[in-house]
Amino acid sequence: MSNLENKLKKIIDTFNNVNKEIAFKEIKKLSEKYNKNISVQNVLFQVAKKIGDIDTSINALKKILVIENNNTLYLSQLYKLLLEKGLFDEALEKINFILKIDNSNYDALRDKSYIYFLKNDYVEAKKYIENILDLKDDDYFGYNIKGLIYLKNHFYEEARNLFNTAIKINDRYVDTYNNLGACLLELEKLDEAKKVFSIAYNIDKKNVSSIINIANILSLKDDIIQAVKHYEEALSLDPNNQEILSNLAICYCRDNNEKKAKIFYDKALKINPYDYKLIYAYCTLQLKLNKFEKSWELFDSRLLIQKNKYKLSNFDMVKNNLFNNLQINPKDKLLVLREQGVGDEILFSSIYPDIINKFVNVKIEADKRLVSIFNRSFGKKMFVEDGYYSKDPSVSGFDKITYAGSLIKFFRKNKDDFNYEYYLTAREDIIYKYKKKLENYKGKIKIGISWKSSVSIYGSLKSLSIKNFEPLFTDDRIIVNLQYGNIDSDKKYILNQGKHLEVFNDLDLFNDIESCMGLLKNLDLLITVSNATAHFAGALGIPTILICPKKSSTYYYWNTEHGSSMWYKNMKILGIEKSIIHTINQINNILEKSNEFKFTN
Repeated sequence: MSNLENKLKKIIDTFNNVNKEIAFKEIKKLSEKYNKNISVQNVLFQVAKKIGDIDTSINALKKILVIENNNTLYLSQLYKLLLEKGLFDEALEKINFILKIDNSNYDALRDKSYIYFLKNDYVEAKKYIENILDLKDDDYFGYNIKGLIYLKNHFYEEARNLFNTAIKINDRYVDTYNNLGACLLELEKLDEAKKVFSIAYNIDKKNVSSIINIANILSLKDDIIQAVKHYEEALSLDPNNQEILSNLAICYCRDNNEKKAKIFYDKALKINPYDYKLIYAYCTLQLKLNKFEKSWELFDSRLLIQKNKYKLSNFDMVKNNLFNNLQINPKDKLLVLREQGVGDEILFSSIYPDIINKFVNVKIEADKRLVSIFNRSFGKKMFVEDGYYSKDPSVSGFDKITYAGSLIKFFRKNKDDFNYEYYLTAREDIIYKYKKKLENYKGKIKIGISWKSSVSIYGSLKSLSIKNFEPLFTDDRIIVNLQYGNIDSDKKYILNQGKHLEVFNDLDLFNDIESCMGLLKNLDLLITVSNATAHFAGALGIPTILICPKKSSTYYYWNTEHGSSMWYKNMKILGIEKSIIHTINQINNILEKSNEFKFTN
């Protein structure tokens, strides 16, 4: 055995049995003398890695690869360390080099897809993970990667199956349970998600992610006290964790606790000033408190939340006109773009009369179902279908391009600016059509009901069951369906109870908004949860009782504390404080007191 080999053996023995720091100093000193010796650099790489000095470990590997540049074993070790450091592009470069040598290298293909996942390029990630026809039977990490990629590509059931397979391989790997729980959340299965997160917590009570996930579920379900308790438990393990601080602030925002929300809001933003989900939550709290100036300063944060930004194909046209950067001259040629949901589009359209009065040259894109409605209601042929102008990435001819919601700050500066009663009009011929259809029910109160929303997790939180509305079916009322989507099981249930729900089967409530509005105009009252139909009714001035099942689903435009909405004057807001039965009894009391409904705010 050579003198050098003896020195290396002694260093390894010192590291394993005597003192790691002394061994590390000795191998570093030796590596300076034997800069190009693979054995020396290999020991340095191993020792540095074990004591957590990733930079030294990386440098040692790079020196080895200068000599053995095609050694896939060392290349693999190097890219994994680069990945650990967050150097995704450099790691990807090493992986591609491995794949040139061996195009079927399992780990390289799998980890290439994982890097694209970490870079938020979920399409490329999916492409490379599918290059591996069959994941290894024992590769639970691979099943997790594929599951996460499918989750981000919205293949929820497929992701769920992959996570379940990973659990069968290794039922003690906490991350799999947290990933499965995240998938169940997307599937709106909150109770199942909580059970899965609890399994993760029971495996490792120090796992911060599991505790945060449980707290998030509790926050969504309005169990604020228990949610805060879990966030504080997580914070005791990781005091400077921005995610915990942010979620605590959001939790207090949901609870309308401005003082506590502000404490954690400031702490979280100090760590990450670009937490737009938190900024928007705090913004909506300010709106609920009628602090308009502060609210509108933050309102464009809604566009920068990742899931919202993902849906906005024309975001690049607007990104330079966000927050206070938007300055418009009344003579500017202005293009106004719609945002994600029809409900928000209707809400924001309340400022269209103001825009028309202020700007002399304006075009507004709208959901194709709304173009004729807006042109008629606002008396201007200035509305065009979504994408008419903005589908061209190099759209020209406009001085400014912005989203409708970003213009609110110019027109709603205080509570008195919300002084309109209604602003949409329905077609007279359609109003008359449904008047004729309902004329057999003269003398009865005509009540429309809508009980479901379809907005991801919050859809289930906002939704009720038609069974909840059953006490409203009395002989002196005709209950009319205003619920869009498939309601076959709901109709069957009501029929089996010997009650009548008036359903116009030839009316597509989702796509034929003109007819939906014509039907609404024939109602004495609409009773609904928070969905697009609620916004149409509000914009038409239809007397409406809106039920908010959860605080977490109570948006800034529904004020459960005051039972009203500044945005829609003829609307009464009821939060479920005790039970849904109690709330329905409240509604029955309102109905029994009057045949004419006028809720003034």
